[in-house]
Amino acid sequence: MAVIFVLSPIVAWAAATATIAVPKAGDHYYWFTYTDIKGEEVTTTPVSFDGKKTTAELPLVKDAVPKCRLFVLDAQAGNEAVVQVDPAEAEGKPFKFDVKPAGFDRVRRVEVVVTAASTRQPAASAIVKLEDAEKVTQTQVLDPSAEGVVRFMDVPSGTAKITVAYGEGKTASQDIDISLEREKLVPSIEVPVVGEIETIQPAAEKEPGKAGKPSSRRAGAPINFPMALVGLALFAAILYAAYWLMRGRGMGFRQVMKKMGVEIPEEQPPAAPSQPAPAAPVDPSVCPFCGGKKDPATGTCACSVGAAPAPAAPGAVSGPRLVATQGAYAGSIYALEVGAVSIGREESNTIAFSQDSTVSRRHARITGPPESDEFTIHDEGSSNGTFVNGVRVTEQVLRPGDEVQIGNTRLRFEA
Repeated sequence: MAVIFVLSPIVAWAAATATIAVPKAGDHYYWFTYTDIKGEEVTTTPVSFDGKKTTAELPLVKDAVPKCRLFVLDAQAGNEAVVQVDPAEAEGKPFKFDVKPAGFDRVRRVEVVVTAASTRQPAASAIVKLEDAEKVTQTQVLDPSAEGVVRFMDVPSGTAKITVAYGEGKTASQDIDISLEREKLVPSIEVPVVGEIETIQPAAEKEPGKAGKPSSRRAGAPINFPMALVGLALFAAILYAAYWLMRGRGMGFRQVMKKMGVEIPEEQPPAAPSQPAPAAPVDPSVCPFCGGKKDPATGTCACSVGAAPAPAAPGAVSGPRLVATQGAYAGSIYALEVGAVSIGREESNTIAFSQDSTVSRRHARITGPPESDEFTIHDEGSSNGTFVNGVRVTEQVLRPGDEVQIGNTRLRFEA
């Protein structure tokens, strides 16, 4: 006699089974989601298996398999497959789900990091939306406890759009590539927003176990310099009045400062100069580098030590150019040659920022003569965007003095 454990008057789990097959053995998990008779979404507990096949227990509603979705996760890659289960299509045959490699077309978890573009500090609050390649939108609320990070689940591969709503009616959008082949199990995408946004203290500066606190000053908010100058002048006037009041009571400068809480060290007599040790005699016929005998005729030795070549002077680069002003490449100058100039993290680019992890492999390109009379920068679908004078662009004509930002590197265009 079969034994059935009843979880509610209507929903039950029984011995209805299905076979799940995957392309190769490895660390996998499967689970089901379905809607019960109350209209509530139910998710079964994930079950692990490491072979190429496994037998799974199917959910039952009123002693029948309902329409549901089967999730199969490749834990080593972080990708998953979603299979629609329709009992009517089985026509009374045993359930068998053969998941092909192309079926693993979703990323289980995607992290989006919202930061202030001016400080790179995590944002304290925002509404973050992700519209995936299937035009399905997920919405997450960013609060200070999240430390600038929101997570989206079961995201299809392809081009997705991130939209961040913050401040008073401000929004920022960014297109991203959800790739099935990536370096990290959970991809993390930074979205820097321009303008005033409340930020939190970075995690490295917090006390262990305490959540970040919103900054008292919003990123991008101007400092009230007139009020700061008035406060400084008032403080100086109080110090000046206190000094002359104490001087009137017969106190010297050192006593006045001591009363005000400032300790001035006593003057110490100068120490007697130490006598330098006599220099050891130098044999002019011996090389000071390798210790070998010098050639009497030429004055050289076996090591042939010579002067290192001097670095090229910045003025050596003329004509249209990009001058790095901030980041790992600050001080570098890049001439804009005739034709297209590619910029990215790969060494094969004309301008390679291999030390800047926020730069995409193929981030942007600059076109100019002979194609046109002007230099124009084009974004190549980068993850973190291309900015000109703080504004994200897809294509922009460059003028002398324009500031271009590629990842964490800022450059000035000169002609």
